[in-house]
Amino acid sequence: MALEAEGVDVKRAIGYIERHGGEVEIIRLRHFLGDMNVVEAEKVLSGYQLPNGGWCYEDDLMKTASVGACNTWLRVLLELELQSSSILKRRAAFLMEHQDPDGSWYELKEKLEKSPQAWLNPDIMDNRLWFTISLTVFLMASGFGSSPAIKRSSDYLLKWWDEHKRFRVTWWPYWAGVAFFANARGTGSEAFSLCHAYTMERLDQYDGFHLAWILDMCKLGSLPASDPLVKISLDRLALLQGPDGAWSSKYGNAYCSLFALHSLRNYVRC
Repeated sequence: MALEAEGVDVKRAIGYIERHGGEVEIIRLRHFLGDMNVVEAEKVLSGYQLPNGGWCYEDDLMKTASVGACNTWLRVLLELELQSSSILKRRAAFLMEHQDPDGSWYELKEKLEKSPQAWLNPDIMDNRLWFTISLTVFLMASGFGSSPAIKRSSDYLLKWWDEHKRFRVTWWPYWAGVAFFANARGTGSEAFSLCHAYTMERLDQYDGFHLAWILDMCKLGSLPASDPLVKISLDRLALLQGPDGAWSSKYGNAYCSLFALHSLRNYVRC
């Protein structure tokens, strides 16, 4: 693998991750470099999974199962190409067990009572739409597209969009909408075009972590490298690498740096 990228110092980024990355980041780095041991990776990652199949945030001292954590970890498992792993299948089963009757997902009551995420928006519907659309996209990418649970969540999202022609107050559902509507209605649809345009109009507001999320959704929506949203996001992502080789984020520089490298590799920028 060539450790080169247009405008990006890949070697410096790798060095930063080697020095500062935790256990999971090192597994992700090994995957990026093409030498991840799948059995070892599954063994380590299974240690973060709760007995009921759910997952918690790494910094949650109460180890409470969380839909939001499942969402984040599901993205990591997809990055590591572990779609067929038992840990991913158990997570999918957990999520489907906790899907609301209307087809949506929201954070679990126990998690909200014990240790709610600080970033949860007071607008509950905003969070519900984000959890539902991102989990739908990730579970479809994990091979569960024909599941009745995905049919219910897709119907929920399509009905919401057709009634409102928009999401709510934050960026995130629109980013996932790029992937969801590209797959559900096609890139020529009004819904896809509106999500795409919304995201494009705000590109100067996004940091490296945000851009990596956007590029992940572009990839899951099969957008080509020539798409303006992909091209500009990649260019901006390259510019945001710091002198130490890392991409900075409140979610952790090593985590974000691997997310950035993964996005660049997805679109053959490294």
